[in-house]
This record gives sequence, C-alpha cells and structure tokens, in this order.
Amino acid sequence: MSDLSVSEYVSHQDELEQEAKELMPWDPKTCTYEMGPLRQPVFACRTHKYIGLCYSCSIQCHTKCDIVELFTKRHFTCDCGTERDNQEPGERGFRCQIRQNREPDVPSFTNTYGQNFRGLFCECKKEYDPDSNDTMIQCVLGAECNEDWYHESCIGKNFPPLESFDAYICWKCVKKYDYYFKRILSHALSEKIIAHTLIHGIQEDKTEDPKPSSGMKRTADEVDSQPNNNEYSIFLKEGFSENLGKLKDSIEGNNDKLYLFLNDLVPFLIRDEPVYEPVENSEDTPDDMISNILRNAMHREQAIAGISAFNALKNKLNEFLKPFAETGNVVKEEDIKDFFQRPEGTSK
Repeated sequence: MSDLSVSEYVSHQDELEQEAKELMPWDPKTCTYEMGPLRQPVFACRTHKYIGLCYSCSIQCHTKCDIVELFTKRHFTCDCGTERDNQEPGERGFRCQIRQNREPDVPSFTNTYGQNFRGLFCECKKEYDPDSNDTMIQCVLGAECNEDWYHESCIGKNFPPLESFDAYICWKCVKKYDYYFKRILSHALSEKIIAHTLIHGIQEDKTEDPKPSSGMKRTADEVDSQPNNNEYSIFLKEGFSENLGKLKDSIEGNNDKLYLFLNDLVPFLIRDEPVYEPVENSEDTPDDMISNILRNAMHREQAIAGISAFNALKNKLNEFLKPFAETGNVVKEEDIKDFFQRPEGTSK
C-alpha cells in the first residue's frame, strides 16, 4: 500500500462506492422466475450447466460462480432454483435464496440457449474482450442467432457508420426469413425502413443499398437479381418501427404471410418490448451490500457475528484514522501494518 492522506482515502472510497452503484444499480431482492417470460437482463452461469439467471439471482444466489453478462434477452425465464439448476442447496436448504424454495421448480420450456450462455459471441465464437476497440452490435431480430452480439469487423467489409442506422439484423436471421425480407426490400416503404445492406464475407466493395435511389419499389425478381442475394445483413433506419407498422397495415388480408410475419412472429420490430428492470438500488451503501451478502451466505447466528465483526473493524479503523485526519498527516504503509498487527482491543 502506498502512502496516502485520509482525504485521499475517503475520496477513493467514494469512487469505489460510485463504481459499485454503476455495476449493480438495482436492488437485488426480487427473482423474476414467477413473473414468467420477460425481456430482461440475463446472466449466464458457466459453473452450473450454462443456465440463465435474472439480475438478482446472479448476485444473491450464484455469488461465487463464473457469471457472464449477456445484457437483454427476450422471452426469458430465470433458471435459478429450477430443475435446470444443478447447484446444491444453500446451508438453509433453499434452491433459490430469494424465492426460498426447498424443492426445485419446473424450468421454462420456452427459453432458448445460444452460444452466449457459454460466454462466446459473434461468428468468431470468442469471449468478450473489454479491451478491444472493435465495436459489438446485437441482432435486434435474434430468431436464428438468439440475439447474438457481433463484431463489426466480422459482419462484413465497409461496415456503415454507427450514426447511419438505428438497428441491425444479422445475415443468419435474414436468411432464415429470406422470403419476408425480399418482400420488404421490394416494397415502396423500404426507402424509409432500410438504411443499408451488407453482404457477409464479401471482401470487395459492395455496400450499395439494395434499392433504387429514386425510391421506386422493385419487383421480387429484381431483388433476386441483385448481387446481395447472397447472405447479407440489414441495417434499419431510425423510425423503422413506425414504417414497418405502416407497411403491415397496407397489406390486404390478414392471412397474408408477410402480415402474419410482422404481426405475430416479430411484433417487437413494430412495438418495442419494454425491458424489465428491478427497483433502483439508490439507498444501499457498500456496507449494506456486505450485510446482505452475509445474511444470504450463512445461518442467522453466523450472519449476526459476521456483521458485528465487520462493523467493529470499521469503527476501529475510523478511530485509528481520526488523528491523521485532524492533523493532516499522511497514513504510511507501516501505520496500516501496525493497525492490523496490534492485539485486539488496544488503541494507539
């Protein structure tokens, strides 16, 4: 430990507290299992069968596990404390420490699990690298790729400027629903929906939009004749949802395949599905967080003893630092060593 003043120590503690609030902004007291399928932040547990956890369970129930943050997933139900979760019950016998169920609950059979749950992302199947400068973007459709995240360098050459589009659909999902996207591309409203298309894996410059600059709609045959009839990604314009809604409403007959696709299969492209977020954790301090972890990690008697010991150490440290704060003296490394080596109950 390097020398520091008490004011620097306090400032550093404030920074750590702010960082903790940014990393864990919500109150981790509610498991979402009983709410059913939600669009919510999901965390994969690589320690226990690559299951998916809600925000609270990733903190309260799988504290010591290898957790991967996946950000939001649609239509997902928390796996914590279900038959899919092979974690042994806690000391109090609870499968989920929040729901406090002693028997495993029935898991959701509508959850889908892509490679993200193993901590792998993009076509390159690599783990997320926080130090990389390569921008990652999530597929807004996700029906084929499980809402995967892609490096812009893996999507294709001549990746368009980020400010030129509002959302991205990967080539895998476009290929799966090729018929519907060809019809959208040939519709007059495509000028207000599609910002760019980009062929996947093509190294030559082919970033032209797959629609005429005049805004006239093309026939399906004209769409088929384009070079980008290969695997390609689609970039959606700002306001695409409203114009997809207009396109859907312009279709005659509710039995039309494109109408059913937009209305039943991908309605979230027209009406964005809200993301469930727990109550904000605006009051808890790091002390509160430690107390919560202790309470959930052990029996009541042990928790009380642990919290008491923590508070006693904190009070003694504050008492030890008080003279330094009053005189403005620097706290040296040997001072800290002396504090922790001193017999319990003695003072300076």
